[in-house]
Amino acid sequence: MEQFNAGDQRVPVDFAGLQLPAGFVSHCGGFHLHETRPVLGVLLESEHLNSLRIAHGGLIATFADTAMGVVYRRERPDSLAPVTLSLSLDYLSPAREGEWLEAHVEILKSRGTFVSVQCLVKVGERLVTRASAVLALLSKAPTSSISDTLD
Repeated sequence: MEQFNAGDQRVPVDFAGLQLPAGFVSHCGGFHLHETRPVLGVLLESEHLNSLRIAHGGLIATFADTAMGVVYRRERPDSLAPVTLSLSLDYLSPAREGEWLEAHVEILKSRGTFVSVQCLVKVGERLVTRASAVLALLSKAPTSSISDTLD
């Protein structure tokens, strides 16, 4: 039987609200990081939906991208900051309001300042989206282009 947080009966236990700095992702609403597993979760609300009343593809892309970066930072806290160079998504099934969406992250390979990461976005056992990314590890914020920063 699934247990839920005392603060929000709709959020499974072992997930804590993700504290994000000001910026775009902070407006997406309600991301939760699992305490030990490489999983980010979100309860889908009306503001996450498109006109068809299913999760907006942009929200799912942001959710997967954020999950990959957050999990990488937590698992390798002494590393440089990850920035997404490429992101690929396959939308496989819709997610609906009231569903608990989870992004399960796996770091595949690190080579120098590049990291390959994959993410399976699911509702329960149902696969919603498959995502993969290449992250660049940066020692400073990008200036004019990513290639200038990696030199």
